[in-house]
Amino acid sequence: MANLNPHYDFDRFAEYLCVTIADNVARCQLSQNKVQKVRIYTSNDALWPTAFKVLLENELVAPLHSHTISNADASYDISYRYRCPSAIPFKAAQASNITSPFIEQAKKMDADFYTDAWSLSLPGCIPYLLKQVAYRNVSINLAKQLQAQGIAISEEFSVQFHDGENFISFNYDNLTQQISQQIQFYLNDEKVKQIACDVCFKHPQNKQWFMSL
Repeated sequence: MANLNPHYDFDRFAEYLCVTIADNVARCQLSQNKVQKVRIYTSNDALWPTAFKVLLENELVAPLHSHTISNADASYDISYRYRCPSAIPFKAAQASNITSPFIEQAKKMDADFYTDAWSLSLPGCIPYLLKQVAYRNVSINLAKQLQAQGIAISEEFSVQFHDGENFISFNYDNLTQQISQQIQFYLNDEKVKQIACDVCFKHPQNKQWFMSL
């Protein structure tokens, strides 16, 4: 029977976000200034980043081209002009559209599968943690993507994620440890773990990483 679960593909999701954010940065009025910092904003109401701010090496905020109005904090809404390869919806309220099919299939294979452990919005859950890994990959790869698009960055270039109140830290060892613990607690059935792996990742090396945890 075919797997009818919508694919999260967190690895492709990260690639999509990286290209999209770089495209948004490229639309800013940079003049001859190098980009020193890209700040990406998240929201509890959305599963994708919602806004961004480009800080230049002269410490000014780069405005968007045209007459786009900025938000109150001088950030700009992210323009998602390309089709996302992941089934992860933009609005957090629609998360059940992709979590429910997986949970239903997991329950059929493992009657003890804990439903509340599989959430994109609840901190500590596997999908939530994998989304943070995706964000971490964006912070690592954005510099290379910007340079590939001909955008000059400063030697002090950095990427920051902000949830509206605090900056978010993505420590790889900490995230890996949390994911490993969640897998041991809630994905004891190897078949359920394999299904989770297949819906969460597209690239073989990432599937191998997940199955090794």
